[in-house]
Amino acid sequence: MSIESALRELGKEIQKDQRFIALQAAAKANDGDEKLQQQMQEMQLLSLKYQQEAEKGDEASQDRIAELQEQYQKLYGEIMESENMQKYSAAASEMEQMAQYISGMIGLFFDGQDAETCQLPASDCTHDCCTCGGCH
Repeated sequence: MSIESALRELGKEIQKDQRFIALQAAAKANDGDEKLQQQMQEMQLLSLKYQQEAEKGDEASQDRIAELQEQYQKLYGEIMESENMQKYSAAASEMEQMAQYISGMIGLFFDGQDAETCQLPASDCTHDCCTCGGCH
């Protein structure tokens, strides 16, 4: 089997995995959530207004910039509290863990470790980088 074939088989297996299926379903639910889509558009508009004000340089209104930042943060909080976004975030986190596992295993293979028996080292990772002592 060629590397290309093996990669395509891996892709098929990833797309059959329940974590992938959950992420696709959560993305579809987000796409169908009209309130969430409206909030996302509002957030993009706030970001654009912020950029326009900031590009004014010395003439930019710091009060306006602060107001836009406050509106953005409030809207971001509302978006992240929505049920659909929470489900999406959880599913995306699961997929990220899968991607990190796959990447870690491939790294072991590139290091010459036995593909049949190698294991990723146990990790005390809290996913909060401020607690990190470094990987490995």
